[in-house]
Amino acid sequence: MKVRRELAICAGLLLVGSCGNIGAPPHAGQPTVQAQSMAAMLVDIDQVREFVYGGGSQDAARNAADDLVSWSARMVELFPPGQASTDYVDMSPQRVRDAPAAMSRTAESLRAAVRTGNRAIIGDQLARAEKDGCGACHLSNTR
Repeated sequence: MKVRRELAICAGLLLVGSCGNIGAPPHAGQPTVQAQSMAAMLVDIDQVREFVYGGGSQDAARNAADDLVSWSARMVELFPPGQASTDYVDMSPQRVRDAPAAMSRTAESLRAAVRTGNRAIIGDQLARAEKDGCGACHLSNTR
């Protein structure tokens, strides 16, 4: 009798547990392309930072800067102005319109700095890219 009750409980738990994804889209729990782009851009920034502080190679920093420029060129596609200010309530329509140009401009400047190989120049431009490029979206207008 005890075995039958335990078997019924286990079967019930399995049945309830299998209902967890019913009705969920197949991509539920997976990062969006926007999240993937932000993660890739952060890896690029960190790769350049690693070079600035002496732990990475200039070639790796150059590749990261190229990748950052490429992702930056896709900002309007990934975060369409009409939709992004709705999806991200802290972003005004004006910020959404201005951010892609700011990110592209600072990414291009960072890439040019990386090509010089001068860590001081790259560090200065990296700070500008983080503040004025990434910060166009990720910092409030009050900072």
